[in-house]
Amino acid sequence: MALETASLHSFWLSFVFLLAASVLFARQMLVRDRAAGSAANVAAQILTGLAWLSLSLSVAFNSMVHHRTPLTGANTLVLIAWVLVLIYFVIEYLFRFKLYGSLLIPISAILLFAAQVTAAVGGSAEAVAPAHVSAQVNNTVITFHVLLIILASVLLLIGAVASVLYLYRDNGLRTHKTNVLSRRLPALGNLERLASRLITIALPIYFAAQILGITRAIADQVGGWYFDPRIMFSGVVLVVFIIYGVLYHRQKTSGVVTAWIAVAGGLCVIALMILARVLPVGFHTFGLIR
Repeated sequence: MALETASLHSFWLSFVFLLAASVLFARQMLVRDRAAGSAANVAAQILTGLAWLSLSLSVAFNSMVHHRTPLTGANTLVLIAWVLVLIYFVIEYLFRFKLYGSLLIPISAILLFAAQVTAAVGGSAEAVAPAHVSAQVNNTVITFHVLLIILASVLLLIGAVASVLYLYRDNGLRTHKTNVLSRRLPALGNLERLASRLITIALPIYFAAQILGITRAIADQVGGWYFDPRIMFSGVVLVVFIIYGVLYHRQKTSGVVTAWIAVAGGLCVIALMILARVLPVGFHTFGLIR
């Protein structure tokens, strides 16, 4: 009981930290005083780090209580939030882009709140931690399959968002229209490089996740697994982003065209996330074999 209480308290503490960080990131975006904006950014980074540590503790405590972390809708939302915060730090400190905290951290807070609402509606006490493996698919292959799919999908979506910002800034430069957001956006080349790096990282992860899923389906002798609409649509996602990668690295296509392809790929990822949950056909959904 003590660990379960600690898990819940850590969860809500991380949520509060993320809310406070979101406010500070918004202040950084809107304030014109550079010193005040810089101070807000530093405070927001500290709060974000505390939120990630607190959420990690919630995951650990919850897993200790239940001896597993079942794959539920609420757990999946928290996993995505946890990954988003982690990716924020990668973008912030590895790629040196300062804008994404204003976008990723509020989304993470919203996902945590949605996860708690989902858990309350579903009546599950286990829905406050990321999903790793359910009792029905207690298998290492499927565990990595699910984790890699989620990680790659988040990276692809952030790459698509970078492409949306690229198109927005490009249009502003063409029409000579500027506002607070466009003035805060990185240069076109930086946005294009960020999108390409994230997508380049995500593609092999996504492909590896597909191979692991196919391996499990073959091992279980699932007939006609290749006709599963989720598998076929994941192939579409992979092809779209491969086309993006080829065109980008050949450098014979304008940045606007490749950005639109990345946006199309991002929409395909979102469509796949929805279809994976609602389609009544196919042998599995979110790693759960029917």
